[in-house]
Amino acid sequence: MSTELTALPSSFAAGTTVTYRKSFDDYPASEGWTLTLYLAGANVTPPVVAVPDGDDFVVTVGADVTADGFAPGLYKYVERVSKDDEVYEVDSGVVTISPDLTVAGDGDEQEWVEEALAMLRAHVRGRLPSGMQSYSIAGRTVSKLPIEEAFKLITQLETRLARLKNPGRVTHTIFSQFVRPGDET
Repeated sequence: MSTELTALPSSFAAGTTVTYRKSFDDYPASEGWTLTLYLAGANVTPPVVAVPDGDDFVVTVGADVTADGFAPGLYKYVERVSKDDEVYEVDSGVVTISPDLTVAGDGDEQEWVEEALAMLRAHVRGRLPSGMQSYSIAGRTVSKLPIEEAFKLITQLETRLARLKNPGRVTHTIFSQFVRPGDET
């Protein structure tokens, strides 16, 4: 059993359908008001006009609206009600639209940290990809990197990757020692 949404969710995947129900005491659909949703970010979607249902509005963002070629990312949205010459903004915010993994290709969703780690590890092993004279990581061009610096970068990137994989968790082992009072020596 799913709960009916009463607002645009804070995130959803491109290429999926999102449906929610809105109602406004001052702007009932039964009195001729129209609700329209606008989404704008890397792409701008066509306006989504809600379907009236009694006094409520049912908003459906169809899968086709965010399908092929839609760039994932942060999008601003605004909902406006209108009737005759009156237009009022009734809600606005930001929504994250994640990639449609059903159309992803090899490596499309690989984190840059993973790519950088692979290059650094290859450098440490002395096997940079053939023909590669240099590469860039975080805006820094690298041609010959001292091994000690490479290990530091690997550690930093592994930490960043661990944080991405485990948000909100401690990603390093924390060593602690408990000492009884009077034994501090």
